[in-house]
Amino acid sequence: MPGLAGPIQVPMFEQFNKSSFWQRTARAFWAFDAWVNSSMYESGQSTRRGYDRFAAFMDRFYVGGLKKLGVELACEGLTLGLGGAVVVLALAQGAFRETSDEDWLKKQDIAVTFLDRYGAEVGRRGIKHDDSVPLEQLPEYLVQAALATEDRRFYEHFGIDPIGTFRALTVNARSSGVVQGGSSITQQLAKNLFLSNERTLERKIKEAFLAAWLEFHLTKRQILKLYFDRAYMGGGTFGVQAAAEFYFGKNVRDVSLAESAMLTGLFKAPTKYAPHINLPAARARANDVLSNMVDAGFMTEGQVYAARRNPATPVDRKRDVSPDWYLDYAYDEIRQLSEQNKFGNDRVLTVRTGLDINIQRRA
Repeated sequence: MPGLAGPIQVPMFEQFNKSSFWQRTARAFWAFDAWVNSSMYESGQSTRRGYDRFAAFMDRFYVGGLKKLGVELACEGLTLGLGGAVVVLALAQGAFRETSDEDWLKKQDIAVTFLDRYGAEVGRRGIKHDDSVPLEQLPEYLVQAALATEDRRFYEHFGIDPIGTFRALTVNARSSGVVQGGSSITQQLAKNLFLSNERTLERKIKEAFLAAWLEFHLTKRQILKLYFDRAYMGGGTFGVQAAAEFYFGKNVRDVSLAESAMLTGLFKAPTKYAPHINLPAARARANDVLSNMVDAGFMTEGQVYAARRNPATPVDRKRDVSPDWYLDYAYDEIRQLSEQNKFGNDRVLTVRTGLDINIQRRA
């Protein structure tokens, strides 16, 4: 009836459109769900087939029994070796920093004149670069003595000689003393050029890396030449030329076999075997050097017989008091201060110490 409210009539086409929309949405959802399920299933099957192929491939490397034990040990060794290599490389960073200066070979070490408490000169330390003698002009037996005692495989190794180190340890153990050196000549040169005399594991690691670095940048003859020029030989002398003049009053070109053996004995312990301080110890060390030359095949027992019978005699310096131990210590302290740039660019220094020769003589 007109004027009475009744239910709202929705056109049929609008109901059809809504129903069609929800049906399409539902079908799309179920299609997406089916695609996800299918994809996951195919992915799982593909992964399983890949794993089966990988397992079949790895089965070829299967080992058992003692072989398996060997493989396990090799793997553990490789792991530990890689870890150790990382640690060593980390410690070697300091060694690489030592070579950062492009003029490392040209720079001179400090030269120091030491005075006592009253101002009187008591000694000198430092390298004189103007008294070097060419390698080919050194006596052949001097070079042979150094190689036989310090590094017999010098021309064969790459700066580090495990075989020579093991042999030196064996010989020294049998002799109950230091007869042969454990470090190669290149390692000793690395220490002389870049490092101090401190006995630490870190320094030995640096020394090994620097030795390999020197072998890569220099020839064997250059290394040997630097070794003869830069080694501290006791008595405030550096290099075989300065040592020959100080101990024997002659040019190194003219030293005898016995004198060469005594000079060679100074490389390892220059203050301990300095002939003007402890002549018996110096002669005993020289005799060991002669034995090394025979063992290395450089000479026969007959050729060294005269040198054994007539050992070298140094020049009489008539020194009542020799403060070499004290000056060696003081020189190391000065070098450390120099490395800290305490003296700027000064390389020639005069240092007053607290040494009193009169009190030392009375003591």
